[in-house]
Amino acid sequence: MPIQLEVFHPDRILVGIGRGNVTLEEYGEFVAEVVKANLMHYRKIIDATGAESTVIDKDVLLAFDEQIRGFSKGRPRGPLALVVDRKRGDLARTFKALAAPDRPVEVFGSIHDARRWLREQPIVE
Repeated sequence: MPIQLEVFHPDRILVGIGRGNVTLEEYGEFVAEVVKANLMHYRKIIDATGAESTVIDKDVLLAFDEQIRGFSKGRPRGPLALVVDRKRGDLARTFKALAAPDRPVEVFGSIHDARRWLREQPIVE
């Protein structure tokens, strides 16, 4: 799988690292893995700096977000930090704009900034 999942249970943080050409289907498989492991409430970092740019339009992104909401229905979702190449962050910024208002989502150009922000976010039970 082009998205490697690392879980840090004591801190309730998971990190997904995308490498190469990651398709929307593979992102969906990653989310399904997170749901199956019952980790939706963990604070999350998705590092896409090593992933190649994927052409996804707004309608596909909306459908994907709806799928994620369906997976997590009735379960709390933890905050999400998206780390992207500063030159290719349009998709991440669109995702942030479409996120539910009760779920913190931020976009960063540095994993260090993402970790700092995530540590400030409350742990979701």
